[in-house]
Amino acid sequence: MVDTMCSGVRELTHQGWSLKSRLSIEESQGLLESVLTGAIERQHVFRDNWRTLSAKVAFGDQVLILKVPRARNKRRWERLLTRFRGSDSVRHFRQLHFMRELGFQAPEPVLAGELKQGGAVIDSFVLYRFVEGIPPSHEHSEVVLGTLLALHDKGYVRNDPQLANFLLTDMGVCFIDFRLKKPRFFRLLSMNREVVQFLKSCSAPESIVPEHVRASIWFRIAKRFDAFGAAVKRWKKSLRRRKRSERA
Repeated sequence: MVDTMCSGVRELTHQGWSLKSRLSIEESQGLLESVLTGAIERQHVFRDNWRTLSAKVAFGDQVLILKVPRARNKRRWERLLTRFRGSDSVRHFRQLHFMRELGFQAPEPVLAGELKQGGAVIDSFVLYRFVEGIPPSHEHSEVVLGTLLALHDKGYVRNDPQLANFLLTDMGVCFIDFRLKKPRFFRLLSMNREVVQFLKSCSAPESIVPEHVRASIWFRIAKRFDAFGAAVKRWKKSLRRRKRSERA
């Protein structure tokens, strides 16, 4: 077993698995074995299919979320990429950790594991703490947007910025189900597209967007991109309906 510690994250190996953990060695090993044997208590299963396993689980007195990206673990091209960038689960762990380091609310990562064969990841999982909170509604859209814009101010986008991918907690707005990115090209366009997508997801008026953002040419371009994308989707949907009616 190899054990190293950096920025509060422990890196170790156990039973052939490479682990990133914020727990002690003993807790990390015990949690891994509980996941592998299926002994971990599933309190609620959100999704359990060929694509992913997502469940609320209990380990001792800890309430966690377990995610296993089954489809990503099996795709050959994704396995090839893991030779260079690691598993989806470990990247998820790192992003949760980094989002919190940026000063934003996000679930606390607990343990991520990946199993390699021939240098490629063939299995992986991630566990993070369950966050007590409520889904925001339309009336909270301005507060949530403010948090999203604060992330943009630090140079990052979150991907899939719909209202459902945030939680309201006692500590404020919490980011969930995000893919943190720092755009290298067309940074302002990427950020403004997220704003437009967010407004669309909760049917919020543009008036909640700060004036300096609304006045930006990038905001206007982002709206045009969104309108074009919506038109293409409608055209494709109409085309599929036409083909089905012709076959009938």
